[in-house]
Amino acid sequence: MESPLPSSETSSYDVVIVGGAVAGASTAIVLKRGNPKLRILVVEKTDRFDWKVGESTVEVSAYFLTRVLKQWTYLTREQLPKQAFRYWFFNDDVHNLREASETGPTQLARTPSFQLDRAKLDTHLLEVAGDEGTEVWRPARVTGWTLGEGSGPNTLTVEKADGAIATVSCRWLVDATGRQAMLARKRGGVTPIDSHPTAAIWVRYRNVKDMDGVACAGPDPGDPWQRSVLAPRRLATNHFCGWGYWIWFIPLHDGEMSVGLVWDKRLVTPEGGTPLEKLTRFLDGNPLTREMIEGATPIEGDCRYYAQLPYFVDRFVGPGWTCVGDAGGFLDPFYSPGLDQMSMSVWARTRLILEDLAGAGPEAMAAKYDDHNRRWHQFFHYFYESIYQDKYYVMGDYDTMTTAFLLDTALYYFAMVMPLYRWSHDRLGVPPFFQDGAKIGYYPIRFYNRRLTTIAKRKMALGIYGNHNKGLRPKFVGFSIRSAIWVMFFHGFLRWGKAELANAWTYVVRPRPIAKPAAAAEPVPEPRGAAAR
Repeated sequence: MESPLPSSETSSYDVVIVGGAVAGASTAIVLKRGNPKLRILVVEKTDRFDWKVGESTVEVSAYFLTRVLKQWTYLTREQLPKQAFRYWFFNDDVHNLREASETGPTQLARTPSFQLDRAKLDTHLLEVAGDEGTEVWRPARVTGWTLGEGSGPNTLTVEKADGAIATVSCRWLVDATGRQAMLARKRGGVTPIDSHPTAAIWVRYRNVKDMDGVACAGPDPGDPWQRSVLAPRRLATNHFCGWGYWIWFIPLHDGEMSVGLVWDKRLVTPEGGTPLEKLTRFLDGNPLTREMIEGATPIEGDCRYYAQLPYFVDRFVGPGWTCVGDAGGFLDPFYSPGLDQMSMSVWARTRLILEDLAGAGPEAMAAKYDDHNRRWHQFFHYFYESIYQDKYYVMGDYDTMTTAFLLDTALYYFAMVMPLYRWSHDRLGVPPFFQDGAKIGYYPIRFYNRRLTTIAKRKMALGIYGNHNKGLRPKFVGFSIRSAIWVMFFHGFLRWGKAELANAWTYVVRPRPIAKPAAAAEPVPEPRGAAAR
């Protein structure tokens, strides 16, 4: 006896969003609040969200989550507050955290940010979207689609959980599929950034040492190392940096720790037969991370690996379609820009969708789509070329990385954080380098970062890379949207001048090499049993 064919249905919506994680759910929430009459469908392929990387917000995405999505209560109850970025450096004379040079604020953070368990956040936001009137099909899989491109509705074929096949039409199709980049890959519009060949491995650990506990800080409340920083070090996004790589430690609400390695494949080659083995051996090769994971164990089945991280896409919006979040490209996880880019793309593109659905003329909207694509393309390329290109040469050296961090962060506050928090929420749709005249900022930022890269390369060639990686700690208060920005900027500018003078002096007097100038992790011969399983 033949099995009956799955039933078929036809549905029509104003907006269909493919992907129900943070980007898709946020898009649904913002659109529904912008126009409660809209018929919105979210198609999410999974029945539960897989564990993702522990992820940090920075100030722009924190603004989006707390002030646009109104999730203050949830975030303070179910996720962890973040105490900014903190960077750790080592050389051959450094054997533990106390001896390492360290860069980070001395005071508690004065702008909001959070350490996120993404699976929990994604689940919560999709529930919020459903509660506020968005229809959610889950699990359901898009098996085909056709774009109307302005001449008619978009059509999708969706396989639902019970096997039924639904034909869906919509005026707007939103790609929120993340790195899958459904629309861009279909048209061949995804371009890997070959000049920035970075990769990443990450996993959750249990029982990682507490930086603020007895194991690291000791039992004495008057200990100078502990008293030097008022903020809890553990709640920062801690970066352990070396030549060509950085390792993140991000605490999660349930006590676990997200630990990940990101490296430039031109400079570093992790050794090992599996991704987890590569990560474990690398962590064991860095004295600071080895100290942190002593006695810790990775969660079985959690290890993730991306062989190539950054990519551009060719277009971001057109008649009746758009993309949000990582479906519109990704640069690098350093400085935690991913959720910022998601927040800005959701805000900017929902403005376009709402304007079109309100009855704006197709010719006027077509001009706006072209303008948006041009400006967003400029933002992505300028941001990459000025901030990230060749950054991994700088990371392992206290002098160059501290300078870059101070200048990059101060300018991020000037360009994005201060205007957003103090002046207008509409700045959320205006990322750095988005406006005409952006070259005024682009060229100076690219110049100082290229100079720092040149200095770092010369220090490596001379054998003095990381020569100040022991026992130093800059005394700056931290981040704010007021005078502290200027303090941070001038602190960074003076450090840049000092680095240039020190570099110039090496042409006069050749310095004596240090013991291990690369400040790089050295893989141990065999992975430790418990951590390598």
